[in-house]
Amino acid sequence: MNDNNFIQNGSVRKRGNVWYYRFRIKDDNGKWIMKEFRGSESKSETNRLLKQAIDDYNKEQCIYDPGSITVNELAQMWYQAEIETAPLTTNSQYNHLNVMKHIANHSLGNTKLRDVTCEQLQAYVDEKYFGEYDENGKQLKHAYSPSSMRKQFYVLNGMFKYAVFPKKFLRENLMQYVKRRKKEKKATLFGDEQKVKAPTITNNEYERIIDFLTNDETSYSLALPVQISYHTGMRAGEVCGLTWDDVDFENQCIYVKRSMYYDSNTKCWELKTPKNGKSRVIDFGDSLYRILQKAKNEMLEARETYGNLYQKHYCQMIETNGKQHCQIFTDYDESVIENTSRFCHGKPISSMNHNEPVIPLSFVCQKPDGELLTTQTLKWCNKVVQKNFPDISHFHFHCLRHTYATTLVAAGANVKDVQELLGHSDIKITLNTYSHVTRQTRKRAVGIFENAIHGVG
Repeated sequence: MNDNNFIQNGSVRKRGNVWYYRFRIKDDNGKWIMKEFRGSESKSETNRLLKQAIDDYNKEQCIYDPGSITVNELAQMWYQAEIETAPLTTNSQYNHLNVMKHIANHSLGNTKLRDVTCEQLQAYVDEKYFGEYDENGKQLKHAYSPSSMRKQFYVLNGMFKYAVFPKKFLRENLMQYVKRRKKEKKATLFGDEQKVKAPTITNNEYERIIDFLTNDETSYSLALPVQISYHTGMRAGEVCGLTWDDVDFENQCIYVKRSMYYDSNTKCWELKTPKNGKSRVIDFGDSLYRILQKAKNEMLEARETYGNLYQKHYCQMIETNGKQHCQIFTDYDESVIENTSRFCHGKPISSMNHNEPVIPLSFVCQKPDGELLTTQTLKWCNKVVQKNFPDISHFHFHCLRHTYATTLVAAGANVKDVQELLGHSDIKITLNTYSHVTRQTRKRAVGIFENAIHGVG
């Protein structure tokens, strides 16, 4: 048989309630064999599938066939192939797994991939966008947040792209036809002004918080991270990961190179790049300069006071499951650690790989004895402030970042500069987060208009 002149029409046949189609393909040895595929309950639709399959095979020597795998099985295959080996933190991987869990608990998860339609995917997405209701209109499940929906789309789109290539289960990515819904915004025709979506604190509230923390023996070490974030807008993990090598006193700037986080898989505090994967430079003024100078002097005095009991920290690159982890190790007296509650420290230095390089760390924010201050510590800071200042119950560490940005925007700072100082990957994030305008800013805008129309230069 001449392959170039070989023309095939294939055939269809019915088994039970389902039609199947078949045609000849080459096996791994180049021998022509008959291959059968599941069609549908419609003969005409199955004939269409047969013609499409033959065309695909003749053009690409490829058959798009998902077999009997389900959406859940596709998700697992995609995760193992593209996410497990990706340079993501364990927490990011858990975010993917969490979305996959939601899919698995939905009827979509058990649907055969060959039977999935764009309408089913749209229905699944819409349930998450708007929530679930019974026949009487009673809400059964609340709608997902915008950030959760972004994760849903990312996972679904990744799965179905993977099904197209490299797996060639499907001819096209069905998610390209699924719409991202926009929730209708409730119009406020009467009543109070819309609430500001980025909570902030006033300078007076900040001063009260710092005054309390610096004069409370158990909370003294919490003051410095609050001061740093208030003056720089740094995230909690970035403040905790800041070392003295990152502080340039001469040029009054901070180099934000890393962030501290807890890896729930390795059970260890680790360092990673900042949120958008890029380092940045933040200039600071004389106020923070004096605060940091004082903190550094106090740290040097504390080292002398605690002597051998002062905790020292190091980091080392450790490979776990094919991934590099920058883990924190602490040189401490284990007998003291064992009897101390709420201790924050790295792994014992005895567990280091002594064949790998070790980098000493001198963190800016730590307790007097050198104990780590972590993002978990800063959550405790939130509770301390909220408990002692009921009128500032909205305080959480991240609102210091909002306060920094809002102060800059309200004072007329260039939004592009604000974006770079905050480390936002896209200026849209800055614009959307701080789109609210203070009365002072609005008044200034009106003043500019008045001067323009009356010719005042």
